[in-house]
Amino acid sequence: MKKVLLFFFIVTSFSIRTTYVRGQEVDLRTAVAVVHSNHYESSIKFLKDFSNMFRKDGYKNAAKWLEKYTEGVMATGFVYQDSLTKQLFIVTNYNVVAFSEHVTVDFLGSDNKTMVKYEHCPVVAIHDKIDLAIIALPDSAQCSSLPIFQQEIKDGREVFTSSYLDLLGQPSFLFGKGIVSNFRFYSKSFADYKDIPLIQHTAQVDVGSAGSPLMIKSEEFEGGYAVVGVNTWKAWTRENTNLAIPAKYVVSLVNEYRNAKVELSDDQLLARANQFVNALDDYKKIVPFISYEYLSEVTPGDFKDWYNACPKDIKTIIKESEPLEGVRIALAYAIHIEALGKIVKVTDVDNDIVNMVYGNKSVTSQWVKEQGQLRVKRLSFFKPKTASKGFIIKDFASKGSVAFGVSNAIFSTSTSSLKSKLMYNLTLSVTLKTFVSFDFIFKYGSLPLTRVHHNFTTNTNDTMAFHVDNGFEYDFSVGFQLPVRVGLISFVPYVKPIVGINFKPEIPLLIYGVRSGLETGFPFNYRNYLLLGVGCQLCGFKDEERGKILKLNSLDVYLKMTF
Repeated sequence: MKKVLLFFFIVTSFSIRTTYVRGQEVDLRTAVAVVHSNHYESSIKFLKDFSNMFRKDGYKNAAKWLEKYTEGVMATGFVYQDSLTKQLFIVTNYNVVAFSEHVTVDFLGSDNKTMVKYEHCPVVAIHDKIDLAIIALPDSAQCSSLPIFQQEIKDGREVFTSSYLDLLGQPSFLFGKGIVSNFRFYSKSFADYKDIPLIQHTAQVDVGSAGSPLMIKSEEFEGGYAVVGVNTWKAWTRENTNLAIPAKYVVSLVNEYRNAKVELSDDQLLARANQFVNALDDYKKIVPFISYEYLSEVTPGDFKDWYNACPKDIKTIIKESEPLEGVRIALAYAIHIEALGKIVKVTDVDNDIVNMVYGNKSVTSQWVKEQGQLRVKRLSFFKPKTASKGFIIKDFASKGSVAFGVSNAIFSTSTSSLKSKLMYNLTLSVTLKTFVSFDFIFKYGSLPLTRVHHNFTTNTNDTMAFHVDNGFEYDFSVGFQLPVRVGLISFVPYVKPIVGINFKPEIPLLIYGVRSGLETGFPFNYRNYLLLGVGCQLCGFKDEERGKILKLNSLDVYLKMTF
């Protein structure tokens, strides 16, 4: 009888214990959410303007890609509860919410059909260097939270992932299992993570898994799971090679947010403005200070000008960045160059305005609270140029160009029997402020000359046209152009005074005159053009030894490419 009772006691205890553990295992669908980013209105406006520019230039695929980008992205996040305040947060990657003031959070029901939606959840804090962000959930949110395991885990430890992927236009829950393949992965490719050991693992992640939790499972944890990392990268060229940021950095970010609430107060703004001034010596330090509201004043033409002024290495960084982040980098570099060598000091604060001294001038900066940080909204000493929305191309794409063409002599009717010969032209041009350009022209070939000689015997002027073969000519011209766009085609009429030296075999001749014509441009990428030009050069010079040589006129046809 005692053996039966003992057996019954053991079985009952085991059943109760088993039931308790299983009952405590959290339904991950209540703790892992779909995150829909909602871009800032200023960001959407900029992207749509850029998309329209691409479309006008004939790049429909690029235009569609940018339009799609304005819709935001779908990713994953998980619930974490602050141990002190009990406030609920969604943890995700910063790149998911980088251009969003608030997001929409969806929890999928256990039936895989119903959705619990929380809209306008604010992005309250981001990490300056690590790809982490936290989103505040409303107090009314009904969801489970996941604990965080901050200790280091070892190679071979079994890990799990829980995320959502976009399947046939709707979120599909994804649960994966794998192992830690390298618990201390360092990479020189990630400059901001050179001292941070990332977790390399083989658990399944897919498109939409950014910001999802990497978990371990144990009865020690409430709910059975604990987060050890935040999934951030997947090596698409390698099978089962994924990287996660250690979860201890999430705890640090939440603690920092709790202990240092950012407000647009005089003291905090004064300290932040001084940090900005100290950052002006390095464009990388400036980027975190630039608000997305600043982009409301930026046009695609402004960005192109800034981009073209950047060194090659910075252009590469911009190309590899998300579109809006690339704009912030280009703007930061432009501000850095503008402030280079200037003495900038903060004087005082008035609400959201910081009064400053820039060189010997009084200037201001306007600030805004954004994503849990104080950022610059406007700088009076650096104002983006607003490109015209009319048909005049004030932000004409080229800064430089090269052209190759031919020149044909223009003779009067009385000398039209002379057989025409060609000169070959190579022209290098530089555009300054869109409407002014400089040309450096090299010509080689047959020089067309028209000589007028006074005959003292008959007291008349004799006109004679002739060619000088194997001649050289160097010309310089500066003048005005008016680039306009009609549909996809650009027209550039121009008028330019010209001076030059004509090296005929006997003696150099000083040339002076004017060039005018029309260039017709066809875009071959978003900032460069291929132009066909037709122009007329009307020039004259004086040869004291051989009489008056009055004319050196030609018709020019050339092909030009901007760069």
